Amino acid sequence: MKKSLADKIEQYLKVLIDRSEEKQIEIQRTELAETFSCVPSQVTYVISTRFQEKFGYRTESRRGGKGFVRITRFTISSDICTINDAEKFFQLINELEENKMLDPKESSMLKHIVLSVSSTLKDEDRQHLYNSVARALNEYLNLNQ
Repeated sequence: MKKSLADKIEQYLKVLIDRSEEKQIEIQRTELAETFSCVPSQVTYVISTRFQEKFGYRTESRRGGKGFVRITRFTISSDICTINDAEKFFQLINELEENKMLDPKESSMLKHIVLSVSSTLKDEDRQHLYNSVARALNEYLNLNQ
């Protein structure tokens, strides 16, 4: 099966990121466009659609003569399947906020809701709540992609 140009650019960028110790690369759109014999807007399209935060990537760009695009892959270290206490749950929420997958207001709201609901639950039900909310966040944010 023949890969599209967008697929080839995506794969190329992912290989570069994987080979980088910091899991981060800086590229110039025009240079990458020349490499793939395409226009810079094609590169921009690939970056904006396939390197989103919901897929575990953060992008920064600066336009102009010395412009660049920086793509960073981040990971969430918490194991979503074993979150069964408040400490691990809040650690996950904090990591999501640090990685800019949740903004501070969303993070604060989630913590407040879970604390409020869990205060009336038995230990076993409280563990189930932490796990359920963590799994729901995993699904919503596509953390395993």
